[in-house]
Amino acid sequence: MYRIIIMCLISLLFVSGAGAQRNQSMIDLVKTGKVKVARASWWGFDAADSTNAIQDAINSGVRKLVIDNVGSPWIIKPITLVSNQIIVFEPGVEVIAKRGEFKGKGDCLFRANGKENITLIGYGAVLRMRRADYDGPGYEKAEWRHVLSLCGCTNVKVYGLTLADSGGDGIYLGSGRNGEANKNISIKDVKCIRNYRQGISVINAENLLIEKTIMCGTAGTPPQAGIDFEPNLPSERLVNIVMRDCVARDNQGDGYEFYLSPLKAMSEPVSIRIENCTSIGNNHSVFLATGNSKEDAVKGKVEFVNCNFRGGRNGGLFIVNKPESACKVRFVDCSILDPENGPPILLKVEKSSKEPIGGIEFHKCLIRNLKNRTPVRYEDNYVKVPPKSVFGEIILDQGSEKKSVEVRPEWIIGLQSNWR
Repeated sequence: MYRIIIMCLISLLFVSGAGAQRNQSMIDLVKTGKVKVARASWWGFDAADSTNAIQDAINSGVRKLVIDNVGSPWIIKPITLVSNQIIVFEPGVEVIAKRGEFKGKGDCLFRANGKENITLIGYGAVLRMRRADYDGPGYEKAEWRHVLSLCGCTNVKVYGLTLADSGGDGIYLGSGRNGEANKNISIKDVKCIRNYRQGISVINAENLLIEKTIMCGTAGTPPQAGIDFEPNLPSERLVNIVMRDCVARDNQGDGYEFYLSPLKAMSEPVSIRIENCTSIGNNHSVFLATGNSKEDAVKGKVEFVNCNFRGGRNGGLFIVNKPESACKVRFVDCSILDPENGPPILLKVEKSSKEPIGGIEFHKCLIRNLKNRTPVRYEDNYVKVPPKSVFGEIILDQGSEKKSVEVRPEWIIGLQSNWR
């Protein structure tokens, strides 16, 4: 045991900011199973390109791998993760995409497909790509160069990391090769900053918990949201998903986006809870759309509890096409404050719709600073019938007084000056 400890201490001397030699003696101990916590620098460090070192360290199968702070960034090409491994990025570590690489439209900084039992911990560490490069000459336009891509994975934890400047999403949760959902995923204390398409995209997930996570500065290609729940196929699922104490801020698109139209009535019902979350300075605070007919609208429930929606550039809540037969949508004790333009709440029926919007509840929700705008706008130039089963209580903060209003379809229609 003392020999192993001494060798571990000696191994630290191999590391420098410019480069590090491969420490074969420590690697051999990892292979024999005598060392269960390894340092990436044992496989070498090259300031110009450390892809092989990090990939070899991951492929070693060591139970716990430390990406050590060697004083310079780890420059890498795409890396593939393996099952049953904890990776700890030391404070101050930067892992940066190599310039001129990631030419493939789906090249990701870190990727796992069909893997299980992965933990990534990186308080004070940054995983960074080169967003501006991928939008320039020499790169085919794409939106899938993610910092972290998880497809059909199980039991994954991502804690403390900053994921920045991707050519796609900070985190992408997609389907496995045979359509498998990601299951038992926990994301906590994470920052997704300045990504190209989304801070986080959720395509297919069951038992997903996102806590104390910031999604900000998304800009590049639509939807450009803080987080986007957007299945591609009716067979995909959004089941038992909870977001708690999260912030979507200053994204070019919406803060919390739910494009549920690909899911149908025969799909697994959605179950999503957004709790104590904040939206600040996004296009809309919330955007939600479903299919409109009884056959095309997914069942289940989406609820927002004690959320704060502030300063939407084009409004607060924007709900499109969702009929009464679709998933129930509830806003409980939420605040819609100071939208810059557009109404605090917009319910819209599009040309393809066959049914009125419905199945929406507001429970003691506060609206502040109307700027002479109606609190709820209902746009329907096609179905031309009132909303159905839109109900609850809204509190209007008019500066000098607060007024409680019972929400019902007749009241909403009465607000519309152009209703015919």
